[in-house]
Amino acid sequence: MIEFDEACELIFENTSRLGTEERLIESAIGCVLAQDVVSPIDVAPFRNSAMDGFAIKSQWLRECSTDSPREVPISSTLFAGDSAANHVDDRHTVKVMTGTRVPDRFDAVVPFEETDYADDEVRFFNPAVPGQHIREAGEDIACGQKLYTKETKLGQLDIGVLAAIGLRSVMTYRKPSIMIIGTGDELTDPGDKLTGNGIYDSNTYTILSLVAPYCDRAERISRLPDREKELRHVLLSSHDVIVTSGGVSAGERDLVVDIAESCGWQRVFHKVRIKPGKPVYFAVREKQVLFGLPGNPLSAAVTCSVFLIPALKKMAGLADYRLCPKPAQLVPEAIRKSGRKLIWPGFIREEAGRTVVRFSPKKSSAALTALLGTDGLIIQDATDGGPGEVIVKAIPWSHILKL
Repeated sequence: MIEFDEACELIFENTSRLGTEERLIESAIGCVLAQDVVSPIDVAPFRNSAMDGFAIKSQWLRECSTDSPREVPISSTLFAGDSAANHVDDRHTVKVMTGTRVPDRFDAVVPFEETDYADDEVRFFNPAVPGQHIREAGEDIACGQKLYTKETKLGQLDIGVLAAIGLRSVMTYRKPSIMIIGTGDELTDPGDKLTGNGIYDSNTYTILSLVAPYCDRAERISRLPDREKELRHVLLSSHDVIVTSGGVSAGERDLVVDIAESCGWQRVFHKVRIKPGKPVYFAVREKQVLFGLPGNPLSAAVTCSVFLIPALKKMAGLADYRLCPKPAQLVPEAIRKSGRKLIWPGFIREEAGRTVVRFSPKKSSAALTALLGTDGLIIQDATDGGPGEVIVKAIPWSHILKL
């Protein structure tokens, strides 16, 4: 049995960033760029109107005022997408709508609401400034401008920018494919009727919901019997990551470890000095990794959060894949004596410049509801001591589950 920190380092030593792939921009949220992104065009691509109004020469209105308005004939109307009518008479104005290319001869736009106009003539009451209400080519993004550097993680707000410069796809680091397997004859898929001594499979759903943002292709097998043939078949899968739930403890039907190693998986560790989650198993086979998570629901959720998710983040190219727990103070009544490092859901609050935490009151590793309403995981070193001797750190869910 190894310590928690050693287990984390062994996982990172045995996982690596996957290769690159070209992804459509709408499916690239959460992906990490494998190359710089440089704009191939100007945005805006041409001079265009920022308002619905009249395109004019500002010098026409130099002397105009409310008392002495300037009347100008209207030549035509241009809409966004129309070609600029540069052939219009110098003495005429043109109606332009927002986004319309402004004919080169004009240097300003006057909004409709600042004029008085009829079908064929408009009256102006105020001088205009050159460039008024005109967006120049490249005003937002210049051709050749570097917008993103390699290693940038794309978020929801980035996809529109990529579309604006005409990119249909980008080169990113590949997210891992994953197979999640719930082992046990007693498991029943939600929606089916429970029979005999069956229980509903919550673990594969918990794990899938936690890891989905960091994976590209996720396959879930909700009920795999504790049989060698079935286990061997799934453990020979070609997925980048295979995750089992249950079957890694010491029971007669806990077969995952032995069958995995007979299938060519090489053990990195089995059992970590933590609570919950002690039986966790980690193995490798060439570039694949296998996580054998415990079957107790809370144990599965905790080990998924502290071992599996950081590994997936690293494989997907994310730079901030490590957990970064921060020192915290545990309220005295919440101290739990434990011979192992305790990693338990809890409540986190800031109080007078300190991070104060307390554990969820549920004390069973089978109690998935221990997660409800909590702010993150609290890590308490193994201790038999009192308040002054307890070392505690906290990791908010917002950090653990951050894309």
